[in-house]
Amino acid sequence: MNSKRKTKTNLELTNLIQDLKMAGEKKRMWKDVAKRLEKPRSHWSVVNVCKIAKYAKDNETILVPGKVLGLGSIEKSMKVAAFSFSDNAYEKLLKSGSEAMTIEELLKTNPQAKEIRILG
Repeated sequence: MNSKRKTKTNLELTNLIQDLKMAGEKKRMWKDVAKRLEKPRSHWSVVNVCKIAKYAKDNETILVPGKVLGLGSIEKSMKVAAFSFSDNAYEKLLKSGSEAMTIEELLKTNPQAKEIRILG
C-alpha cells in the first residue's frame, strides 16, 4: 500500500504558511501566497532574473511564491522576496542594487501588502 505524506515536513515552510494565513484574514493577497506554497514544490513558481527585469519597474516590490533563478541579467533596483534564491540569482540582484529577502521578511516589513506585484 502506497501512503503519500500530506503534511509539509519543513518546519520553516509550515510556520511561514501559518503566518501567511493569519495575515490573510486582513489582506487576501497573503492567503493566496499561502495557498500557492501549500502545493507540492513541483508546482511552485520558478522565475528567472530576466523575467523579473522584464516585468518589474524600478523600486518596485516583487514577490515570487517559489524560487528565483539566475538566468539573464538585471539592471533595475527593486525589492525581490521569494522562498528561496539560487546563489547566482542572489548575486545578480545584489549587484544591481536590488534587495533580496524572504517572504517572511516581506510579511514583517509590509503586512498591509501595499504595492507588491506577484510574479509566477
